[in-house]
This record gives sequence, C-alpha cells and structure tokens, in this order.
Amino acid sequence: MKLISSIVILLLVSVFAATVAMSNSGAVSIKYYFGFEKEVPIYLLITAPFVAGLIVGVAIMSISVMRNKMKVGKTKRELSKVEKEVQNLRSAPITEPMKDEIQS
Repeated sequence: MKLISSIVILLLVSVFAATVAMSNSGAVSIKYYFGFEKEVPIYLLITAPFVAGLIVGVAIMSISVMRNKMKVGKTKRELSKVEKEVQNLRSAPITEPMKDEIQS
C-alpha cells in the first residue's frame, strides 16, 4: 500500500511539474555579480528552490530518523538484558531464610 501511494504521489508531482514547465516556458534574464548575465527558463526558477528545500528537508529528517533508530536499538538491547535477568531470577530456586537471618 505504501508503494502504491508513493507512486501515485510521484505521478501527481510529475504531472504538476510538467504543466508548470509548459505554462511558464518563457526565459528570464538573471544578472550575477561581476556583470555575468544568464537567460534561464522561468520554470527552472520556480522549481529550483522547491527542489533545494526538499533535499535539505530530507537530509534533516534523515538525521532525526537515524538518531531515533539508534535510540530504539539501544533500548532493545537494554530490554533484552533486563528480560534475561528476569528469566534468571524466575528460574533461580527460592530458598527460605533461616531463623537466624530473620532475627538479625
């Protein structure tokens, strides 16, 4: 289901990008420093910041996801250790304390 929804979203974004590119095919002159000037299509100016923001957002989220996965792994190791300790305590024989140990 996740794969199908990803494909549908990708197709919708592609169709949107194609229609924006076709509707905005005119060229825009961009002046850089030192007198450098370049003509680029307007749809490139529209989509470039979007793509750059998408890449930065994915990079930031992937760092967060990796940090959370490391925490989950650490927690699972701790849980495994505690479960082994509980299992050992359950399998240990129960001994009655001697009367001398109770009074002291």
